Amino acid sequence: MKAVVLRTPGNLTLEDVPTPPLGPGQVLLRVRACGICGSDLRYLRGENPWSQHTLGEVRPNPPQMILGHEVSGEIAEVGEGVPRARVGERVVALAFKGCGHCVYCLAGQPNLCADTQHLGHGAGWADLGLNPGGMAEFCPLWAEMAYRLPEHLSFEEATLLDGAGVAVHAVNRGRLSQGDAVAVIGCGSIGLLILQVARALHEARVLAVDVEPKPLELASRLGAAKVVDARERDAVAATAAFAGGLGAAAVFNTVGDQETVASGMRMLRRGGIQVLLAVGMESFGLPAAALAGERALTTSANNTYDEFECALRLLTGGRINARALVTHVLPLADALKGFEIAQRKPDSGAIKVVLTP
Repeated sequence: MKAVVLRTPGNLTLEDVPTPPLGPGQVLLRVRACGICGSDLRYLRGENPWSQHTLGEVRPNPPQMILGHEVSGEIAEVGEGVPRARVGERVVALAFKGCGHCVYCLAGQPNLCADTQHLGHGAGWADLGLNPGGMAEFCPLWAEMAYRLPEHLSFEEATLLDGAGVAVHAVNRGRLSQGDAVAVIGCGSIGLLILQVARALHEARVLAVDVEPKPLELASRLGAAKVVDARERDAVAATAAFAGGLGAAAVFNTVGDQETVASGMRMLRRGGIQVLLAVGMESFGLPAAALAGERALTTSANNTYDEFECALRLLTGGRINARALVTHVLPLADALKGFEIAQRKPDSGAIKVVLTP
């Protein structure tokens, strides 16, 4: 089968590889669509975003990875113990599975499991010569993580469900109350999904911050009450005015650098919380006063299984507009071009680039 393989940092190729074997309880997915995520770009640069963001550790990546975890398709084969009737089913993948017996899994936090298996990520496949992922013609998947996809949702739209689950978890980490004023820093696909989830679950009033006109225009179309171009206006002052002088109840930061973290803390009202969705290993400093008034800084890592199901209900019910986020669709044969488009978003106007095997 054809697959997009990351051999070493910067060395991404489209090549023929063996179709992965199926284990008990697994299905073989005929991939119809797979999104390019920001974490895929970080793997390409040689980082391991999963270990950095979830564990706070630097871990080496396997030498051979098929990238891609935003996956949808049809069940082509079933492994032992899976009903044959599932063949042909349209599904979307919940792309990770915790070990099931660690303290985190037992507490309902499989997103924090250190022994997780994660498709398209550098986690859990040490016994395989080639890490499986969704940027391929076929992909293995645990049967219980293959969620039926309604006919009215396209495979391309379904690739946004991984990010939508992340958005649901982030909004839950923000501890919102109904009608809260919140801010989203960075209007890529995750920021725009958080915007929609906060509105759908809590009727939040959302201020969206970015430095490019197209994402801000899209944020406005998707329901942002106010948009701010941070190159032209101070986001802290804009947030204060937007929230009646109090500041935001929560700030969702999808950028995660020193400047936005510092300004994000100043955007909070007393008792507010800034949620980081992009964590690297670099250091940044904050004055102790940034935490005064019970302001808090936390992170959000992936999502629980229930939160993925919540995201699926929101998308199925039309409360998340995924179609608006898909800006580029390319065949798998043009995967390298797709990565180029995703890496130069200011020029390409990309929000979500989707590959279709």
